[in-house]
Amino acid sequence: MALTKLNHSSMPTDSVLQVVHSSATSEVSQSGNTASFTDTGLSASITPKFSTSKILVTGYLSFYADGTNNGSVEFNFALCDNSNNILDGTTSDLEGYRLNQTYDFGSKHTINFLHSPNTTSAFTYKVRMNAKNSNNSLTLYCQKGGTGNNASRITLTEIAG
Repeated sequence: MALTKLNHSSMPTDSVLQVVHSSATSEVSQSGNTASFTDTGLSASITPKFSTSKILVTGYLSFYADGTNNGSVEFNFALCDNSNNILDGTTSDLEGYRLNQTYDFGSKHTINFLHSPNTTSAFTYKVRMNAKNSNNSLTLYCQKGGTGNNASRITLTEIAG
């Protein structure tokens, strides 16, 4: 039996070429009223087999917004490359999540983004957060408490273009 080396022309479009998965469990926090983003600890890297491939980025970020007083809070999440360029999500100038009349709120922020990195070099995707604005004291947490129930997960799926 002869083995055939696969190349781009032999791969049907939309074939799954590889899957990379990562999770984060370490607690990260940022306290209120800042325009800067900070890393959540959720990231994964993939080396595309072909420059024409697309990367489907899926997953979720476990978060908890803790306000010490009843009032409004605003915070943002962004999917970024390794240079912190926003690929998907909001900048600190926009409202990502805005909650009124709340002390605290926990949930999972879903990630679903199709990207064409146009490279065969390693490419890193990471999720960043911004505790943008608050009329009370806000602390934004990801992976609060560092437990399995509060883990964040990301999956990178390379798809032949």
